[in-house]
Amino acid sequence: METSKTYNRTINLLDKYTKFIKSINTEDIGNNLTLDKLIELKSILSDINNIMTLISTRSIATKLSDILSFKNEDRERIFNDIDKQKPNTNGFDIRIDSPVKILVEVKCNSLIRNKKFGAAQINAILEDARKLRLESSRHIKASKSIQDTKDYIKIIAIVNFGNRSDEDLTSQLLRETKCKESTNSARKERMKVKKFLRPLYSLSQIHEITDLENVYLIILHINDLKNELERIRCEYSLSLK
Repeated sequence: METSKTYNRTINLLDKYTKFIKSINTEDIGNNLTLDKLIELKSILSDINNIMTLISTRSIATKLSDILSFKNEDRERIFNDIDKQKPNTNGFDIRIDSPVKILVEVKCNSLIRNKKFGAAQINAILEDARKLRLESSRHIKASKSIQDTKDYIKIIAIVNFGNRSDEDLTSQLLRETKCKESTNSARKERMKVKKFLRPLYSLSQIHEITDLENVYLIILHINDLKNELERIRCEYSLSLK
């Protein structure tokens, strides 16, 4: 009886990406303009977003492991957990239970016109903050097996794809927004979580965190992602041998 291979998120996503790239006919461009190829391209565009999120997730995991001096077995467990999790599933992007309790959500969105977050992007970040704090039964359901996050350091890692400073990005999220009487209740609840947001301008500040009620914002940079992608490329090349 043939046993199914263990799912590996990194290998699965890169396999689909490289398969599509190899299928492109560079000698006869017209042959690429078919309905089947367009449908395949539509699917791979979604996978590219998932790959970018994976790179970002692994990048913050690497930085946390380095700054907190995790042992090799702890690092391996963290990355294995990341690879076991399929894209867009419930739970947190990173959950570390030992040697330090940490939860991380990763946001990998391009800025609107390379200048600022759009309203929908801000809403998604604030909802992630509420999820990290488990502010409702809906958030508890989305968090999978965790029923209480009060003992965890809670982090939202945001990728800076543009030319804005880290301070510019976080200040847009921290800016106080007054709700009108007519504002819907969901928006009012999202705005309330802003008072718990705190920027970390260096991940090394994680050593100074004492208030676990807050949600801490950390910015990832393009070079962080480039370095992680190089590590992924090496791992993927080894998996093909």
